[in-house]
Amino acid sequence: MADRKVKAVEKSSLTEDFGAKPVPVGQGKGWFGIGMVYWGSAMCLPSFFIAGLVAGPKTLGSSVVIYVVASLVLGAISILTGMLGAKTRLSSGLTARFTFGTIGAYVLQILLFLALWGWFGVQLGFMVSGFGDGGLMLVLGKGLPAWLWTVIGGALITVTAMVGYKAIEKLSVFAMPLIVIILIVTIIREYSGGQSFAQAAATTGPNAMPFGVAVSVLIGSYIIGAAVTPDVTRYAKSRGAAGWGMLFGMTGGVIVVLTLGAIMIKGAGGEFDFSKIMLKGGSVIWAILAVITIVLASWTTNDVNLYSGSLSLNAMFPKLNKLVITAISGVVGTVLAIIGINTAAGFQTFLGIVAILIPPAVAVMIADYYLFKGERNQGFDGDKVSAVPKFRVIPFVSWMVGAGFGFLVQYAHVKFTTIMAIDTFVVSAVLYVVIMLIAKNRIKVSA
Repeated sequence: MADRKVKAVEKSSLTEDFGAKPVPVGQGKGWFGIGMVYWGSAMCLPSFFIAGLVAGPKTLGSSVVIYVVASLVLGAISILTGMLGAKTRLSSGLTARFTFGTIGAYVLQILLFLALWGWFGVQLGFMVSGFGDGGLMLVLGKGLPAWLWTVIGGALITVTAMVGYKAIEKLSVFAMPLIVIILIVTIIREYSGGQSFAQAAATTGPNAMPFGVAVSVLIGSYIIGAAVTPDVTRYAKSRGAAGWGMLFGMTGGVIVVLTLGAIMIKGAGGEFDFSKIMLKGGSVIWAILAVITIVLASWTTNDVNLYSGSLSLNAMFPKLNKLVITAISGVVGTVLAIIGINTAAGFQTFLGIVAILIPPAVAVMIADYYLFKGERNQGFDGDKVSAVPKFRVIPFVSWMVGAGFGFLVQYAHVKFTTIMAIDTFVVSAVLYVVIMLIAKNRIKVSA
């Protein structure tokens, strides 16, 4: 009876998001809502920039092939980590404890919240920059200070993240169809002035990225999202719902967003800036649509960034109130946007380092769960997370070796494939499996 009362209280609380404990079974969500959250995460202004970076010098067809390959890799990783999150019903930071131990997981949690805070500032900066290209001038008849819009935007996103998954899912389900429709109408508008689709799709330019490099850039851009899928799939009603949700959201969402972005950019003659494309005609109506799209595209991505970053901190400091953590995180991210982090070369370097460090950690977690689910990691039972060891040496060393190989790939050009993210992923996973087998751990295939 007491347990039923607790669950009733948890269900009735709008802001209860179970940041430091397992999500109750009765809170389970279906694949569509989970997938839509990741559609919202993929649909953002930097995605259009990345799409143009790949597609600008290449034909549309060859660009789409790159998008598909990268999305399949990201989808495979997301499905595996997503199903893991559905099993533990815990956030990414807490789930990592089963593999690396409490102290070992702190390293991953610190990397995640720093990267996600930074991404929050970058996305917010992109949103305000889009306003600055004339959208608000046409709508309002006058300009307003960029810092003011940054504060307003940061506050709106922070409120959504404070409520948690419930608000993020509802916002994504509402916003994504509208954004896709506006994007398609924008594409039709670009090609309605006599522009030939076939001719635009076939155009090429100088400095095209090699296939492997382009795939690696895309994977690196979205790999953090693939790493933190348990933050969302812990709400899945089953591992199947988590897997299908990630296939729909990460694989399908990324392919569609990048392809539509590339088609739009090709039709605009290679212009990457979405707001400039929409404002080309100088129409007030199109300016309003541009502002709506920029706000929603930034909002549906940035609430996930702030949400996951706050969960990583909450995993380290479970006694702190998640609402307070999220509010402070929102303030930090907003300050980063005000000081111009979206144009800072130093942060881009940091993101490159994070892209090296995150994939091997995810690889070890996947191998640990699907092959070595035993007593040392408490069977990945969310109710036993407090009983995990303080530190697990073999998983942590395997992660660090894979990360070290990533730095060799990046700076010493040592590689066995042309895709760095896959290189580091494979090295860590194989090393971990081999060491565990040598240590005479019995493989158990996940049920």
